[in-house]
Amino acid sequence: MHAQELEKIITNLREMEGRFEKPPTDTAPHLNSVDRAAFKRLMLEAKGILDTVLGLNDFGAPLLLMTTLPGYGACNPPLLEQYHEAIGLVEGGLNQVHRKSSQVGKPRGAMSKPMYVDPARILQLRGSKSPQWDLKRLVRMLEELNSAHEHELHMATAMLVRAVTDHVPPIFNAKNFSEVANNYPAPRSFTDQMKQLDNSLRKIADMHLHQTVRKAEVLPLAPQVDFRGALDVLLSEVVRLLQ
Repeated sequence: MHAQELEKIITNLREMEGRFEKPPTDTAPHLNSVDRAAFKRLMLEAKGILDTVLGLNDFGAPLLLMTTLPGYGACNPPLLEQYHEAIGLVEGGLNQVHRKSSQVGKPRGAMSKPMYVDPARILQLRGSKSPQWDLKRLVRMLEELNSAHEHELHMATAMLVRAVTDHVPPIFNAKNFSEVANNYPAPRSFTDQMKQLDNSLRKIADMHLHQTVRKAEVLPLAPQVDFRGALDVLLSEVVRLLQ
């Protein structure tokens, strides 16, 4: 699905390439105002898809730069060569998505590891149009959480899940996550999941955050920091509240 969305963006960009206008003066060809707005939108959409699928990646920052060029009028970016660079960046990101999907070099029969946070949930949060809350930091934490999980960084995983729970209480009109777990008016099924995050997760995260050096250590494994179900319940309620 994500690869198809990127392919559609590339198709739209290539169609737009033929609409660069040559002004009557000696200034460089440029896009009209409608296409300039569409170009900026397509860059942001491509960046969002790549960040969701790949987590931290080499294409996100250059694509974002394409949306913050000095200007978008005649004699201003995107120049044609910058436009070609933008297409190349999206194509490179698409290739990386294909590589991730094909799992090159993976043993036959091996199962791909599911992400800690479902990419669809991250897309829902990124698409939120809440006038009150800016979710960029939350989305970034979730992307870093997926990256930590993929690379088996279990202590970082616990710390990031705790960071998420500490970040969202204002959306629930609460001062801290303990208030969300104990006072938020919701079915018991929701409350039980939040208490798991507030009690078990918090203690595990605190252990890894504050443990001083010892003569012997045993590092955590994935089951110790697996709070994916409870976290998704929390995030789904954030999505519902911001609709």
